[in-house]
Amino acid sequence: MPSPPASTSSSLRLLATSLSATLALLVACSTDAERVDGDAPDASSHADARAPDDHDGSTSSDGSTDASGDAIDGGATTGDAGDAGDAATTSDAGDGGWEPIPGAPCAVVGEIYERPCGDMCGKETASCSPSKVVTGFGQCVEPDDACAPGATEPSTACGYCGTTSRTCSAACAWVAEPCQGEVTAPDRCLAGTTEARTVGCTGGVTRPWTCNASCAWDAPAISCEEASRILTLGDAVGATTSRDFTQLDEKIKRLTAGSAPCNVSSITDSHYLYVELRNPNATAAKVDVGVSTVAGQPKPNVLVAAYASVPSDAAARRLCLSGAELSCNGNLAYAACLFSAKSPTVAPGGSAWIYVGNFQGADAPVTFNLSATVTSL
Repeated sequence: MPSPPASTSSSLRLLATSLSATLALLVACSTDAERVDGDAPDASSHADARAPDDHDGSTSSDGSTDASGDAIDGGATTGDAGDAGDAATTSDAGDGGWEPIPGAPCAVVGEIYERPCGDMCGKETASCSPSKVVTGFGQCVEPDDACAPGATEPSTACGYCGTTSRTCSAACAWVAEPCQGEVTAPDRCLAGTTEARTVGCTGGVTRPWTCNASCAWDAPAISCEEASRILTLGDAVGATTSRDFTQLDEKIKRLTAGSAPCNVSSITDSHYLYVELRNPNATAAKVDVGVSTVAGQPKPNVLVAAYASVPSDAAARRLCLSGAELSCNGNLAYAACLFSAKSPTVAPGGSAWIYVGNFQGADAPVTFNLSATVTSL
């Protein structure tokens, strides 16, 4: 076939170039429209824009633009991750507050942090180190008297024969229940107690009553008459106890003044009384004993002596501890006394008996005051 004229070839090349430019313009406009509208999925559009053929360098400009776009999108994602990171480093994500976690940064050097531990309201502590880092928590320390919440104890006695129990509170402390089932009798008492009571006696005479396990008073083992002859010593050096006593209506041979052994008269009978000195102390007590006048009564004219037990006959009456005295060596406060070397010593938990007998057989039974002062224990 013959070659086309040169003018024709030139026209064809011009037409092809024009068509190629038009096609490129259309593609560029279509790509710009996708970018503006965003209707098409980014991933597919970007993938197409990055050139399907790795060796096609004509798309490198679009590809770099798309890569920059990805970087911008990625930057937004990184920002989200940064926010999440801030939340993660907050020690208490629940309320946004700061919790002292070992190794976490802290603000005030030396500040002490506590947190609960154990089953009985224990605490363990950490502190802010010089490098402003929370130290490790120490050993769990629970209060000495703490208990496990909800624990209970067996019932125990309380009040007037009642019962109670204890329950451990949420604060790990024992809480006692009210005393229940107590005795309500008018004359009730606390089990195991002893009390000097005048019940059943006259003239202010007291006897030791003991409260039994049913919170009721047991009757005393001694009579009112026996109780009327007892004087209990004090529990300290210098303590003085005293009481009024009255001699018996009966008479026995009186003593005569002198040193031990005591001498018993063979002639004169007179009124008398033995008073029991009781020592409640755990050690022996040396005691000064004095007999003095009671207001409204005649001055006693008596002899006084001490015994380890109540004499049963004349022979036993000679076994006095330190002799018999008819006066008090010039001490006008007393009608008769046993002082200094003649002071009796009363065994721990034991008794001594003091004889107080009239000197004159014709004298009536006399009411006197007997005092006992502890001089050593």
